[in-house]
Amino acid sequence: MVLTQRTASSWACCGARTVHDVSPEGLWIPEYTYPDAKHLYTEYRANALHKPEYPLVVIVSGSGKLELERAIFRTPGVRTAVITTPAGRDELARAGTTKLDSVQIHALDGSGGTIAPLPILRLLHLQFGVRILLHEGGPTLFGQFLAAEAVDELFMTLSPQIAGRQADAVRPAFVQGVEFVPDCAPWFQLLSVKQNAEHLYLRYRRTARHPSVS
Repeated sequence: MVLTQRTASSWACCGARTVHDVSPEGLWIPEYTYPDAKHLYTEYRANALHKPEYPLVVIVSGSGKLELERAIFRTPGVRTAVITTPAGRDELARAGTTKLDSVQIHALDGSGGTIAPLPILRLLHLQFGVRILLHEGGPTLFGQFLAAEAVDELFMTLSPQIAGRQADAVRPAFVQGVEFVPDCAPWFQLLSVKQNAEHLYLRYRRTARHPSVS
């Protein structure tokens, strides 16, 4: 699957923790990211890409413990698919998802409450015709997709601001919960660099091996 820009993608995927870490009003749709370009996004998706007005938002939660009062579950026109385990499906049913018209629940078997990336991709392809998927994390789910070799392109923003961390601070890394040794670590080839003020926007494509190896 290809991770690509939100405007071109018809499906955006993220983990439950990422949903909880953003504003309760957060929506994974173009106009929420850049409201001033709402009409441009709508026209481009409809006339150039021939896609629905809003992308399908896919949330992965093994436990099914989601805050259903959030806007992403209650905004008319924004479709949300929650991929969970059978236990998570039961939890969501008890929480009242059956009353939310725009939310669909899909249960997959998981090991220890974790759902593997490839069954997720198969379900999205068969149920929704997904061919391009935008993955927006968090680091644990993204690491699982990297380990499954299910990431073809990577978009990264480089900001000139340093956060740092205290010695006892718990702050997720770019990839969490999986470690790659040099011989099998994912490598990416730089495709383009764009600049806006002091920010750099980097686009990479995954390579089969270290680019220095001929």
